[in-house]
Amino acid sequence: MSQAIIIFCLVMCLLLPSLLYAKEQLSPIVLAKHFTGAMQSPSYWTSEKLDGIRCYWDGKNLLTRNGNIIQAPKWFTQALPAQALDGELWAGRGGYQTVTKIVLDATPDDAQWRKISYQVFDLPQSSAPFESRQQSLKLLLEKNTAPHVQWVKQTKLESLVAIEKTLASIVDQGGEGLMLRTPGSLYETGRSEHLLKLKVRQDSEARVIAYQAGRGKYENMLGAVWVELENGKMFKIGTGFSDNERKNPPPIGSDITFSHQGFTEKGLPRFASFERIKNKE
Repeated sequence: MSQAIIIFCLVMCLLLPSLLYAKEQLSPIVLAKHFTGAMQSPSYWTSEKLDGIRCYWDGKNLLTRNGNIIQAPKWFTQALPAQALDGELWAGRGGYQTVTKIVLDATPDDAQWRKISYQVFDLPQSSAPFESRQQSLKLLLEKNTAPHVQWVKQTKLESLVAIEKTLASIVDQGGEGLMLRTPGSLYETGRSEHLLKLKVRQDSEARVIAYQAGRGKYENMLGAVWVELENGKMFKIGTGFSDNERKNPPPIGSDITFSHQGFTEKGLPRFASFERIKNKE
């Protein structure tokens, strides 16, 4: 066995435990599935879908959904209770780029963090049903006078018509969509049938595998990117890019978020449009 192979094996033996440990550190939060348009429950508790950074408070640190510690100012975290919270770091409607720039900075900017609020929507360590968790959460946060810590109000809707009407109202006001929760449901980690997201357009992710050159006004610029879904299906996205993004396209191998209106019969996203490069939270 060559010396290079021996060194490689030793390095992997040292790294493997830490890699496995890192995988186990994902924040223990519930993740939403897409609402299919069919009422699987007679009613749903609904709230506005906030376009921010999902954030788990473990009593000591703010963590991204991938378990990375968010470097927040002390005044921001000192206002939080000792018990675990599930919520969203938010900078207002249409403020996704703002919140990611501020929140994911390794060195927190005190003045910029004043733009951020922690919108709290659940108690992840509670074994109580949804309604009881919300009652406890509301009482907990009512005692908190910090303006940047806020309870996300839940409204019960009992028909698809009411859900669609509420969705349209939120979108008209510049909101992104709705979150739907099954009444009486327990908090569970991972993808859940009891937490659903509803948007006019859906968001999905794919990996950039190739470029297609532009033509006409986009000559010498990006025309489209070819991407691959997690299931191996490939397609191209040619809309949603600014001129600057066409001059500096997402790197080959990077993951992007794109929006679309459902899927075709072949399982390809319909009317796909580029949104952003995915942040490695």
